[in-house]
Amino acid sequence: MASYRDESVKRDGFASQYGRFTAHHIERIDGSVLQRMFVPKVTREGQRELYHHGSSFIRSQLKHYGVKFDEAEFSGNGTVLMRKTLLAGRCDKVPDHITALQRQMHTEWLETRTPQQLATKPSWVMEKYFLRCGQPDSTKTATVVGIPFEPSSKYRSDLVEAASKVPGLQCATGYGPKTQVVFMGWTSAAVKKAANEHPAKEEKEVQALKQEHEDGRTAKHNAYLEALKEKRGPKKYSPVGSYMIDCEEITDNWPDDAKNMTLNIRTTEERGVYEAKFDFGMFIGAMVICDNKATLVQYCAELDREAESRLSDGSMGFGDDDDADADIGNKSASSSKRKAPEAPRGRGRPPKQAKSAENQKAQPRTFYLRLKGQETGEGQIYPDAEKGAIKFKDERMASFLGKASLPFEEESIPFTGRKISDQPSPKARGGEWENYSDRAEGYARRRRWR
Repeated sequence: MASYRDESVKRDGFASQYGRFTAHHIERIDGSVLQRMFVPKVTREGQRELYHHGSSFIRSQLKHYGVKFDEAEFSGNGTVLMRKTLLAGRCDKVPDHITALQRQMHTEWLETRTPQQLATKPSWVMEKYFLRCGQPDSTKTATVVGIPFEPSSKYRSDLVEAASKVPGLQCATGYGPKTQVVFMGWTSAAVKKAANEHPAKEEKEVQALKQEHEDGRTAKHNAYLEALKEKRGPKKYSPVGSYMIDCEEITDNWPDDAKNMTLNIRTTEERGVYEAKFDFGMFIGAMVICDNKATLVQYCAELDREAESRLSDGSMGFGDDDDADADIGNKSASSSKRKAPEAPRGRGRPPKQAKSAENQKAQPRTFYLRLKGQETGEGQIYPDAEKGAIKFKDERMASFLGKASLPFEEESIPFTGRKISDQPSPKARGGEWENYSDRAEGYARRRRWR
């Protein structure tokens, strides 16, 4: 659980942050309202405040109005002293020194805020940079100020409107690849220059961050390759492990979700069959890979059977064909929802393969795959297995080229993998095959519509 961070400015028993000026963590109540609460007797409204805050409520209001008292005067929850103070007219007006202190502390708090933190409060932006005591002051900020917004932000127009109400203040918007920045200042030429330069400047920053991120990923892969060279004894290569995934199609359409895509492959009881968790950013799920297509189909059919059995659903309803030619090619018009063919009755999963010399000689480099998954946005589950294949670059199985169909893409999309560990990550995103069954999809759909 995230810990609370006190960002307030404190002085003389008062605190100021986010436009709230408090004493004992309680804001000032208008004197007329206090009269209604405690004179001639405590009303329900007053009782409610005392219930929530105890004697701190009375102490806070006396502090706000600059009322000093001896502790001997304060008995119980302080209502007698409060009534006496109100009848004496001592809460009719806030003392000037407290009003000045409130204004000063708010100004100091604004100074601690970044432009991004002020973006949703146009009035605070004006206060911090361009107004003094509510009036335009061109000497307060001599430079151009830029306030960034997300492209879809509704607050940008509010800030532009607020700036237009300050006489002499110039305003222009720069549209970059990641943000829209409202530039403001007292010199028109300087403001326009900042707005015109923003797109190229931000593009350069974005590319630098992308390169830094890619350099880090490349370093991880190279570190794995170096560790592979240093291993002694017989080299036994396997697809098992953790891979970084790159996919141009996903990156272009969902850039923020595609920064840390992964595939984590593990062994199963069946020789030559592997299960995996994949994280493609906007789409996560389970994958099964195998070098033999018939074995893969049969294994997935049995996984489906077991999943439905565990979910107390006896019907399977498998059907439709499973064209081998569709594994790496484009989706056919009738294959957007495919069911795996039923496993032969009484056989269960494929039998384990014998460890013959033939099997031991070389690990295959091409594997067929089936995958099921779920959108990370709305949480929609796609229970029909999609097809694909991956081909490793060499016998080390340290990198591969893959291609797979996804339920929301018309054509199969290519992707690549680079290995960073021989152990699948225990923190990998994605689920088990049974998490994406027809029954699971129905349950998730009902939850979305509640």
